[in-house]
Amino acid sequence: MSPLPRTSFAPVRQLLAPLFIAAIACWPAQSSALDVFEVKNIGVDVKADTAAAARQQALAQAERRAFYALISRLTLTEDQERIPELSGSEIAPYVRDFAVAREKASSVRYIARLNYRFKPDEIRSLLRSYNVPFAETPSKPMVILPVYEVGAGVVLWDEPNPWRQAWSTRDQPEGLVPLIVPIGDLSDISTVGVTEAMAGDPNRLSVLAERYGAVSTVVAHNNLTIDQATGRQMMTVTLSRPNDPIPVEARTQFYVQRENEPIDAMMARVTEAAAKRIENIWKRRNLISQTGTGVLAVTVPITGLKDWLAIRDQLSKVGIIRQSEIVLMSRDQVRVNIHYVGGADQLVTALEQSNLSMLQESGEWIIMPIGVFQPPKT
Repeated sequence: MSPLPRTSFAPVRQLLAPLFIAAIACWPAQSSALDVFEVKNIGVDVKADTAAAARQQALAQAERRAFYALISRLTLTEDQERIPELSGSEIAPYVRDFAVAREKASSVRYIARLNYRFKPDEIRSLLRSYNVPFAETPSKPMVILPVYEVGAGVVLWDEPNPWRQAWSTRDQPEGLVPLIVPIGDLSDISTVGVTEAMAGDPNRLSVLAERYGAVSTVVAHNNLTIDQATGRQMMTVTLSRPNDPIPVEARTQFYVQRENEPIDAMMARVTEAAAKRIENIWKRRNLISQTGTGVLAVTVPITGLKDWLAIRDQLSKVGIIRQSEIVLMSRDQVRVNIHYVGGADQLVTALEQSNLSMLQESGEWIIMPIGVFQPPKT
């Protein structure tokens, strides 16, 4: 898309101005939003001959783990093997800085939690050099609802539910799709029972998502059976999301117990695989093409400078927007040329994750906070 000619926007602006003010007033803060190129909470525990040697080895270990955690966050599972094993000296140029969240040290041991920030342009160039497509638009949080079935028994909130326990104790670097496991209190139990979860009741699942500030609820149904071919246990995991159907080919996956694999280890492995499936579904929708770039002229209606500063802040957090140029600014609107990578649909999706919606009105693209374009609830 290219910059569009200016058209009259006054009637729409006058109609939406009151709604715009209301939307800005209740706009949720985004200060805790995921920084896509930052990897947090990398834990290390290293022993060596001296404290200095232990710390040096731990930092090298953490840097490598953070680097590949970032690669895993941005790329599809099947593409990650195309990135070779890099040495520490090869990884170092991609690191912007790091911070120690907490640490303990003795004369021979170093324990710490570290956060790493990487250089976005350098990481993008690396992935392009190996022809690896990537996504960098984080999703709004989703609630994961683990339903566990063994024989004739199906449980959600009742104990034991080792499937839910595995999701609750999962400790992995944050991906592009934050997953929330409900705490299972009386409010959760009264909102969605196992029957409603299995039926995919859209109203009840939406209420549960709203309670946790999430965009939707994914039901993860795990059916434990015996694999007739091997005699080992098998887990059939089916994912469903009523308000945004998961593609048929991605819904169901079968996992067979490995030789000498404890059931709890299998549960943890399958949990991680299911989480990666959810991530991959999101990434496929938001992969950035190698050559797809565009510039789009948009109008942002405002009631004052404060409104524009809020919108500008949200636009700055949209990863696929590379540059924004102000073409015109007045008391009631700002016209901006947005330079972005990927397709138009990806831009719309990315804006939505930053609580912005985009609509074309009389040949003109308009950006406003989510909720303005929808009719008010009665």
